[in-house]
Amino acid sequence: MQTSAPLPPQSPLAATSIRAKLVAAAGGPTAGALLSLMAALVTARAFGHSQLRVVVPLGFVAVLIALASRFGPIVSVVGGALSAMIFAYFLFPPLFSLRVEDPTARENLSWMVLSAIALSYLLFPPGKNQLR
Repeated sequence: MQTSAPLPPQSPLAATSIRAKLVAAAGGPTAGALLSLMAALVTARAFGHSQLRVVVPLGFVAVLIALASRFGPIVSVVGGALSAMIFAYFLFPPLFSLRVEDPTARENLSWMVLSAIALSYLLFPPGKNQLR
């Protein structure tokens, strides 16, 4: 009669859980918020002297929705607020101030934040689009 020795602990299971934790940390909402911040800075720099700068926030909604599809809708909330501040500070006169003189630009900033939040929660409800 042959007795079997206990099997060693399964290391792939431990590696999988560590790998999942690393992916979750690197691909979490913080990374998405930082990406939206970087995208807003690049966009503000690219359109700083353009005639189209008033409508830039409305086009930036697409970036926020794309980030929400990967990182979850909370990124649109945080990213929309950060992007609005970046655009107000670097894009609209008076520059280097959060005050925006142009009423159309103020409205577009508001619409950017509101539509990014609403669309991201409608298209990607929390808990249903997790890629983990």
